[in-house]
Amino acid sequence: MWKQIALLACAATFWGCSTPPATNSTTVSTASPAAGKVETAYALGAKKKGDKGHCAVCVVKEGKPGEETVAETLDYKGKTYVFCNESEKAEFISEPAKYAGP
Repeated sequence: MWKQIALLACAATFWGCSTPPATNSTTVSTASPAAGKVETAYALGAKKKGDKGHCAVCVVKEGKPGEETVAETLDYKGKTYVFCNESEKAEFISEPAKYAGP
């Protein structure tokens, strides 16, 4: 009986020692406060054309928080930004501080 209790106690101790769940640390929030907290800057190279992501320009201009299909990407200050079309990417390039944040 004591062996079973000891085994049960050991099992209960190690049950909680499993690896913690992975966290997604590949994104940084740079959306304007008015747009809410939406991730628009991704780890360098984390997003490619065809992936889903938040267009940095759409989030700031339209407050559009939904993920869209990535049509264009741009690496800026060590982060990757995604865009739903070429004109949004061009707008970001013309005013990066407005869309990338501080």
